[in-house]
Amino acid sequence: MDWADDVAYSVHDVEDGLHAGLVTLKNLRDDSERTGVALLALASYCPGSWDVSAAELEAAFTEFMDLPCWRFSFDGGPASLAAAKNLTSELVGRFCQAAEEATLAAAESPLPGNPADLTGYAADLVVPRRQLLECALLKAVAAHYVMTREGAAAQQARERELIAELTMAIERGAPSTLDPVFAPAWADADGDEARRRVIIDQVASLTDTSAMVWHRRLC
Repeated sequence: MDWADDVAYSVHDVEDGLHAGLVTLKNLRDDSERTGVALLALASYCPGSWDVSAAELEAAFTEFMDLPCWRFSFDGGPASLAAAKNLTSELVGRFCQAAEEATLAAAESPLPGNPADLTGYAADLVVPRRQLLECALLKAVAAHYVMTREGAAAQQARERELIAELTMAIERGAPSTLDPVFAPAWADADGDEARRRVIIDQVASLTDTSAMVWHRRLC
């Protein structure tokens, strides 16, 4: 599950960054930019147990960017949108296939007295070192260009305030402020805590855009 989360979030965060214009392929191809991203990956996303150096990360980053799926320019047009989707598909496939192949290879040569078992919770997922580093680098790309960019902290604070205000407004007006799909859960709730869970589920179901629309309507 941890690897699935790492793959999904790291890849899709970069794709979202491309769409928002915050991540650019030009920067990812720049040596000095890659150095900064590699140092951030080393500091924030590579456990000490990995025993990795900045030089190894930079080398991995350079080879990673040489993959054919990165060879496009993004301008928001139909061709670039298709290329970005292909990038996402290729990277998810790369990470998942590498883990699958490494896990199967390890199972074919189990330790003496430890027969291979790949069923249920008995399976032991193996992720190759190179893919661990690549995933850490993608996390650092999103962190460097999106999450820690100038003004991001203030924007996040405003968004938290909006969500808090919206949640209280929905709770004050419930159940009439809820979508019909949440009405049965509200009716069946056996106390304040359970009803608050319904409110949270309602807010969590909203997209960024719909949350702002709801906020304007209710607040």
